[in-house]
Amino acid sequence: MLEGQRMREIILTLTAAIISGILATGITIFINQRNEKIRLKQTVVDDIFGYKYQLSDVGKNSIFDINSKGFIRAMNRIPIIFHDEEKVLKAYDKFYDTTLIADQEERKKKTEEALLDLLKELCYSAHIKCNNWNDSRFKRVFNI
Repeated sequence: MLEGQRMREIILTLTAAIISGILATGITIFINQRNEKIRLKQTVVDDIFGYKYQLSDVGKNSIFDINSKGFIRAMNRIPIIFHDEEKVLKAYDKFYDTTLIADQEERKKKTEEALLDLLKELCYSAHIKCNNWNDSRFKRVFNI
């Protein structure tokens, strides 16, 4: 009888160790996947902020430099990286739609507003703390 009780204790201990190991592994995998997803989002946001100088009026009459490849590449990654963020995708679509406006003045005004909304949504989704930023921090471009 003592032998049977000892065996049950060993089985119970082994079962608990296996379950806790599996649980710890599952939690670790979940956290790593979540962190990787956030890192990817932050990389895209970093690229967009880094290349947004390509949208500035550097001696041009329009807001866009058609050769702004870095910015365009980063923007084209948004639907893939932020596929599960409805607010980001709506802001992305709104921004894209404004680039199709024929009237240059209206396009410039609406595009700037839509870009500002998109940048805010991107930052929020990528866990970038920007709550205390004013709009000029989003709009500001260094181009020396």
